[in-house]
Amino acid sequence: MPILQGYRMEARREGSLAGPVETLPLPETLWIPLPGAEQSAARLAEAGGRVKQYQALSAPKYAPAAHAPAAGSITAMEVRGVPLLGQVWCAGFRRGKAGEQAETPPPAGGSQAEQVLRAAAAAGIADELTGRPLYQELYRLRRQQAGLLLACGVEDDPWCSSACAVLREETQQVLKGLHLAASVCGAKEIGLAAADSREARLLRGKASGLRIETADGPYPARAFLLRRLRKKGETPALLGPQALAALAAAMEGVPQTWGVATVAGDGVRRPKNIRFPAGAPARLLLEKCGLLPDASLVYVGAAHLGVSLTSLDAPLPLTARCLTALQRLPKRRQYACVGCGRCAEICPQGILPWEIHEALHQEKVNPFLLLHAQKCISCAACTAACPAGIPLAAEVSRAAAIQKSGDFL
Repeated sequence: MPILQGYRMEARREGSLAGPVETLPLPETLWIPLPGAEQSAARLAEAGGRVKQYQALSAPKYAPAAHAPAAGSITAMEVRGVPLLGQVWCAGFRRGKAGEQAETPPPAGGSQAEQVLRAAAAAGIADELTGRPLYQELYRLRRQQAGLLLACGVEDDPWCSSACAVLREETQQVLKGLHLAASVCGAKEIGLAAADSREARLLRGKASGLRIETADGPYPARAFLLRRLRKKGETPALLGPQALAALAAAMEGVPQTWGVATVAGDGVRRPKNIRFPAGAPARLLLEKCGLLPDASLVYVGAAHLGVSLTSLDAPLPLTARCLTALQRLPKRRQYACVGCGRCAEICPQGILPWEIHEALHQEKVNPFLLLHAQKCISCAACTAACPAGIPLAAEVSRAAAIQKSGDFL
């Protein structure tokens, strides 16, 4: 269920978020998430061992690798709850004195595309838009033959501005990564996707002559932008600016160990964009922004798909692009469908969620009323737009499962 309903993307952006990204000092201790390291062979670190800066802590097969942000020691290895990731293995890390850096030579041999893919995999880069390893996204875009590759500064939350901040502050680094990514997927044109016309003007001053697309409008703005470009006959694709900046660094042998998140909401005094190391406890980011004592809800991720925190000491993954604190719990009530059609208007895939909702509540499900349910991209815009508070996204997901199974009784 979403925290907010019927919002527009720019509704709650704070002017202070346009300021520079602030860096959180590296904490003395961290619980660094090791996603995908369920098998012991994928966990490279051991409790009691010392590690060098940038040393690999995990080598999972289908998830981004994790690395030590500094020289230090591993105090423990245990399963912990990590927002957005669930229960995953984590490495207890204690910062030591400035020490030796692990050897991470730039990739060599083979074509440039092969070098870029190896660098992205070795550096443990995750595309913050999807949470998947960047090298997997690049493989996917190469198969799809993407013709236009855009670094995406379009947000998926009304408070979030971390993507915009990275595009503004690391424009040249993002562009380096964008050129490298285009060399892998074969895109003939590159550009930037801005959240609004104001951001587009700022970016034009830093990337003169580069194509900039603007995605003004309600959520899911990214999906509507892609649909608009496809109608023009283009084959567009989006990648996160943090992942692209990290890709440029990976070609120099530097793995991804830091991310950028927006900390906002009426539960903090000073909303900011903060650069943080993987595994930093949420509490440190919130306190840096002046967490109010009466804040009753803190959630990580987008308002429509994020998860609420049960502990402020939970370690944050690098894909946590937004951390929101609220003083009051949102009031949620559910009514019968009023037939307003807002869910259908907002759906970028042309699905009729209200019709699916009605079909699922009949004595016998009519399969013809579940058409297009499998086209759902899980954006949950229908749920966010529904004034009756119906969890339409969950019902569309259920309809897709019924369609796939053929069980209409």
